[in-house]
Amino acid sequence: MHGGFALMVMEDHSLGLAGIEDSRLHLWSRRVSLEDIAEWIQCRVINLEKKMPMANPSDSASVVGFAEGVGVFFVTAGVGLFMMELKPGRVWKVDKPWDFSNVLPYMSFYTPDRLLGGPADL
Repeated sequence: MHGGFALMVMEDHSLGLAGIEDSRLHLWSRRVSLEDIAEWIQCRVINLEKKMPMANPSDSASVVGFAEGVGVFFVTAGVGLFMMELKPGRVWKVDKPWDFSNVLPYMSFYTPDRLLGGPADL
């Protein structure tokens, strides 16, 4: 598999892997057999050419991130950075073309309040 990959949490909470090969997003799930043998099982393939615009058929796409808990991938291609919802398959362009290697999304963060007993040195 070329075009980068991202570790992810599958719907059944198992370890997953997403990667791109030939303009298709391949989703793999880690399974352990009754004999305690772990293996990767391909569970889904999504054709990106039908979801995202490609400036050129030879453009290569790359997975550069995954937002855990919401099932969103970040994929970069020759025409920009895209956010793709896994379940409904909706795609949005979120940035212009750039050399993205990793996208680390965050949805919220917490800053302790000193008045409520948070650390005084924050």
